[in-house]
This record gives sequence, C-alpha cells and structure tokens, in this order.
Amino acid sequence: MSQRLVVSEDGLYEVLAFLFSSAHILVNEPHLYGTFRLIDGASRLIGFALESGQLEDEEFLRRLKEDVDQRKFLLMTDEETYFKLLEESTRAMARQMKKRSDAREGDS
Repeated sequence: MSQRLVVSEDGLYEVLAFLFSSAHILVNEPHLYGTFRLIDGASRLIGFALESGQLEDEEFLRRLKEDVDQRKFLLMTDEETYFKLLEESTRAMARQMKKRSDAREGDS
C-alpha cells in the first residue's frame, strides 16, 4: 500500500481549521455535538482524499462517506439511529484496517 499524500495543502489546512475551531466551540456545546463534529471532520478528510484521485481503492471510503453524510444529521432527530451510525462506521473502519494490515503482511 502506498504512503503518498492524498490531501492537498489547502485541504489539510481546511480540516485542521475545522478541528481546532470545533474543539474551541465544544466547550459550550452539548456533549453529543463532539461526536458529530468528529464524523463530519472524517467525512471532509475522506472527501479531500477522494478528490485527489490518488487512492489505490476508493470504493470503501466513497461508500463510508456517503453513509456518514446521509445519516449524520440524525443526531438532531433520531439519536438511536445516529448511535448506530457511529457503531457501524467504527466497525467498518476496523474491518478495513484489518484488511489493509493483512494485505501488507501478504505483500511481505
């Protein structure tokens, strides 16, 4: 698997500004908003990586971003389903990380 950079410098600064400003504003926001800001930041980072056109395999990240973007606003109306999004996306990411690790070990 490649170690190349897949986010532009502008994209990096945009995500960093989002994360720092989110951390600052969370001091006064309800605690669940932090989860929203984290998955929104992850979605933004995925978007920049997809825009780069440099990913070896875009399918997993494209599907994950679509799912997160479709369901993240459920925090405001359906917390139970929103919590399922958090659980499912975490599990999907863990499975993908294992798959990538296994592939690296197979390449050795």
